[in-house]
Amino acid sequence: MSTPEHGRSGAGTGHSYRPQPAGSRFESFVDAAVTRAESTLAFDDPMVLRLSLMLRKVNQLMTDDANRQVHQAEGWTQASFRVCFGLWVAGPMPPHQIAATTNMSRASVSAALKKIEEDGLVSREPSPVDQRSTVLRLTEAGEQAVIRTYESHIALEHHWLEPLNETERLMLFLLLRKLLAGPAASEGRS
Repeated sequence: MSTPEHGRSGAGTGHSYRPQPAGSRFESFVDAAVTRAESTLAFDDPMVLRLSLMLRKVNQLMTDDANRQVHQAEGWTQASFRVCFGLWVAGPMPPHQIAATTNMSRASVSAALKKIEEDGLVSREPSPVDQRSTVLRLTEAGEQAVIRTYESHIALEHHWLEPLNETERLMLFLLLRKLLAGPAASEGRS
């Protein structure tokens, strides 16, 4: 029977469907994932699973919000903003260096460059050190577009971090910095 009162059996899982309030749905999913993993896999620390799932969820929600509320509203793709933001922060550089700086593939940078060059946000000039290469630079219009968009982006980030007090923000920053300095993060950078 599939009425809400009786639940709906999950396909072959033996679990039944129970509607839950939106705020507790993901935590329930995390609990269920940990319970399922504990019954099937050998691992030492269930908190690792909880943290991993929650970090990914927060990252995805923040990325989706930034894309929908900020980048798309200003006419950017995620990739085009990342390229221009990288140039705004680090200054002129060749495309391969933008890829490394923004943690994007060279193909993604190349694809993003087509539109932002057409829109007059970026210009190319010959590299002073390698005649086979070019250096990309933000135009004045590109710089103004990044500044306008980043102001909106910062407002959204403040909204996301609003639940944390100053001490909690510092603790989160220190913990994330520690993760980024750890061996798993450096393996991914090579």
